Amino acid sequence: MPKKGLKKLHAKDALDFFNQVMVEQPLLPFLIPLGLFAWFVERWVVPFSNWVPLAAAVWATIQYGRFKRKMAVEDLNKRWKHLILNTTPTTPIEPCEWLNKLLIEVWPNYMEPKLSKKFQSTVERRLKNRKPKLIDKIELQEFSLGSCPPTLGEQGMRWMTSGEQQVMSLGFDWHSKEMSVMFMAKLAKPLMGTARIVINSIHIKGDLLLSPILDGEAVLYSFESTPEVRIGVAFGSGGSQTVPGMELPGVSTWLVKLLTETIAKTMVEPRRLCFSLPPVDLKKQAVGGVLSVTVVSASNLGRKSRTIELGNNQSSSGNTTPGIPLNRRAHTFIEVEVGTLTRKTTTCEGPNPTWNSTFNMVLHGETGVVKFLLYELDSDGVKYNYLTSCEIKVKYVLDGSTIFWAIGHNDGVVARHAEHCGKEVGMVVPFEEDITGELTVSLVLKEWQFSDGSVTLSNSLSNEFQCSIDGSPKLQSRTGRKLRVKVVEGRALAVNSKSGKCDPYVKLQYGKALYRTKTLSRTAQPVWNDKFEFDEIGGGEYLKVKCYNLDTFSDDSIGSARVNLEGLLDGASRDVWVPLEKVDSGEIRLEIEAIPNDHNDSLKRSSSKVEAGWIELVIIEARDLVAADLRGTSDPYVRVQYGNKKKRTKVW
Repeated sequence: MPKKGLKKLHAKDALDFFNQVMVEQPLLPFLIPLGLFAWFVERWVVPFSNWVPLAAAVWATIQYGRFKRKMAVEDLNKRWKHLILNTTPTTPIEPCEWLNKLLIEVWPNYMEPKLSKKFQSTVERRLKNRKPKLIDKIELQEFSLGSCPPTLGEQGMRWMTSGEQQVMSLGFDWHSKEMSVMFMAKLAKPLMGTARIVINSIHIKGDLLLSPILDGEAVLYSFESTPEVRIGVAFGSGGSQTVPGMELPGVSTWLVKLLTETIAKTMVEPRRLCFSLPPVDLKKQAVGGVLSVTVVSASNLGRKSRTIELGNNQSSSGNTTPGIPLNRRAHTFIEVEVGTLTRKTTTCEGPNPTWNSTFNMVLHGETGVVKFLLYELDSDGVKYNYLTSCEIKVKYVLDGSTIFWAIGHNDGVVARHAEHCGKEVGMVVPFEEDITGELTVSLVLKEWQFSDGSVTLSNSLSNEFQCSIDGSPKLQSRTGRKLRVKVVEGRALAVNSKSGKCDPYVKLQYGKALYRTKTLSRTAQPVWNDKFEFDEIGGGEYLKVKCYNLDTFSDDSIGSARVNLEGLLDGASRDVWVPLEKVDSGEIRLEIEAIPNDHNDSLKRSSSKVEAGWIELVIIEARDLVAADLRGTSDPYVRVQYGNKKKRTKVW
């Protein structure tokens, strides 16, 4: 038996050696017949010498030595990695005074301007959704982090390991009294007037974790736990005149809570943010993108068991997690969510469902979060229960590429890098909370859209018009150009759940201009081909698209979207499908074209006519009308006259 086992071991070693030689020496299949032919000539035709067998033996010995040396190096690396990950998971504390000295040098001119700009956009988005009761409207006017950088690793730094991921741990202490963040707030009733809110100091203290990913192309950063946050706030009524902080009670607490919640939701373990380190900077600011998401399947769905181990679900990464498998007849579906845009897959049965559903999602800005929510239908198929979720974050890199990352097993990291638009990226992401299993998805970043009007498509930069899906209304200033918007068609529009019909029409609003398409009857795939012209407005004004289903009493909203028209070049046009938000399905196709100024002037010279327009007047309701009948009732109606045209409502 030992001899037999030894023979198998030698045979396996010889086979590995032969495969390695074939990889390193691809010409070997041609050299062996040539050597045999030379040996045949030397042996049977012309006896030269015995150098051919000797040369072959020397060459084989050298190759075998290289092979054994390579195998020994790989074995040592494997043992060293196992030793580092399991025996010494934490390195000794190392001083990092040099890091703070470097940070002091690069902070004022490089890091502070970039971070201030990034945080300013984040604060503006958060202020739209969260504000105290005493404030009716709040606007960010100034944002500067000051010249004092945070202190990193005051007590030193160390490397730790989490699974196969290396993590740097160091302290974070930022106590700045030079910060200048100013808000202008309009006070709600019963208070009147406006007030200035100034954040002049900030103190954030916690433990920071840095995780290099993608072979050092990016770094994920987060806090180990929710940090300590303190904010210094001053109030004023205008100019430099200050008033006591008592004037707006609760605002300081609100700001601290807002900042703490933002940090906790975005960069406290296992949530992480990404800082990319691209070799090339294209000097472009991404303002939006189009992402194709394919929900492929889920595997080994089950509920975690914390007390008794009733079953084991083996994940694809090799980790075994105790759990109770879902019922084989369980019907589940995935809801994909990006901001307010949501889409649902079909319903599938069993603990290993396969959906293969593809959706086009819209990203707002240079980053985005794609959430996948798992639901289960109950036995009667009417109600559905939320089970768990997972998410994938997307970030534009300054060299034109895209980074995707998510939380992996044991709070590890799953990261992928798409070097150009159009490249498909597959990811397997574990579910969070109390549900075991994994979700398999495929992501394709179709295009990135930039503030200068250009768009990145399929690894090439296009100079055509960029139509992004983000923007914020600012001071409206007309540029003198015209924007021509054509509402072409729609597809997969939502149908009225009660009547089962769809009579869609679209409203477009740009600034104060409002237009509406014609209404089409009983179709979820309408074709309008209606054209409208707008006076272009500067300052990032966006086009609002609202789709309605005509109904007898009140029209039902079947989705809305917004399209940023900033950066449109003269004569440029674009054909784009815009996904509708706040609904499960539906897209509207728009053709957007910029008409140059000289074209507008020629139209004015060639025609002295004033083009006819139309006004939409909606009479909603009336109240406190005088009773006209003897019985104390009335049958009111409204008559409207505009010029020579007269219209009348029906009698109620």
